[in-house]
Amino acid sequence: MRLFFLTRSYLPTIAGGTLIRKAQEDFLKKNGFEVIVVTPNYNQKRISIQENIIRIPLNYNLRMATWFERIGIYEDYLDKWAKRAFEYLKHKIKKEDILFATSGGELGNIRLASLLKDKIGCGFVVNFQDPLDYSLVNGLKIDNAFHISREKQEEKYLKNADLVITSSKTNQKSLQVKYPHLKEKIVNNYFGYIKKVQLKEKKFSGKLRIAYMGIFSYLQMPEILAKVANKIVGLEVYFIGSFKEYKPITPFLNNFHFIPFLPHDEFLDFMMENIDVGFVSLISDYLGACVPSKIYEYINLGLPILGALSNGDAAEIINQQGYGIACKYDDFEYLKEAIETLKNKEEYQKFKENILRDRDSWAMEERIKEVILWLRNL
Repeated sequence: MRLFFLTRSYLPTIAGGTLIRKAQEDFLKKNGFEVIVVTPNYNQKRISIQENIIRIPLNYNLRMATWFERIGIYEDYLDKWAKRAFEYLKHKIKKEDILFATSGGELGNIRLASLLKDKIGCGFVVNFQDPLDYSLVNGLKIDNAFHISREKQEEKYLKNADLVITSSKTNQKSLQVKYPHLKEKIVNNYFGYIKKVQLKEKKFSGKLRIAYMGIFSYLQMPEILAKVANKIVGLEVYFIGSFKEYKPITPFLNNFHFIPFLPHDEFLDFMMENIDVGFVSLISDYLGACVPSKIYEYINLGLPILGALSNGDAAEIINQQGYGIACKYDDFEYLKEAIETLKNKEEYQKFKENILRDRDSWAMEERIKEVILWLRNL
């Protein structure tokens, strides 16, 4: 069975999203699908075909396209690319094929897949890795910037899909409430961690070592950890990533350990050998509909998790499964108490044992099995 995997970004770009999409492709292949990746060929004029990857040119001004999206001239900043991709793919795709349209917040690949389904009658699956940007999720928008409503377009294309897969139950329920007539085809799948690591012996430390890894931006505000940890003894705190251009962390550069971005394998080794607790933060109620991939990474590493989050899937996974402690992102006092709890060896060991108990079930190789079943039953 052929599956066309539509994505806005792919390797060799290294980011959390691209690594997840590559892993999805690999597991789909492992389960018998012939996977053809379709992605933009940024700033290029020619179509590039290498093995199973089709790169279709995108060489227009994305900043202008994004503005046109905001005011409603375009449905999505990828509209012009989607039209070009449609003209190419309509001659390549057959009725028995499946279009697997991923979204990290954009609508372009979903629109492309819907147009192709209308033309050819093939299968059409939406895979929301994040909610559609500037759509309402439980009545909330991602920020206050001007953007026309996207619900009309969202409903139009989801109605045409055979299956809609979300990556959080919060987004699943939000879509089901908005579009109750589509409820039965909106399902959820937590994608999990990519590859199980062989856990290593930790280097001894008399302190609790907490690490934040990932993006440094106003949506994460990792300085929350720095502000609270600055007042607690018996801690070592590490920040890993591109921190130098993020001004709110500057006052703490001499207080804690700061490590530039590490390649994935080096990051895993460092965490296994040196870190006791993984920190995750998202500073928005809207982002309760997102599950940061670092949560899956921490589970893979067998690390108890400290979270500063809104109410939603990520906090529920941590608290309800006993994998650590997630606090409301603006409750600094509770965050301080959570750190003190994690410093207690008995409490820490309980969290760690819970993670190790469930660790195998969070592997993508296990999580994707239900997706495979859904695809085969289309």
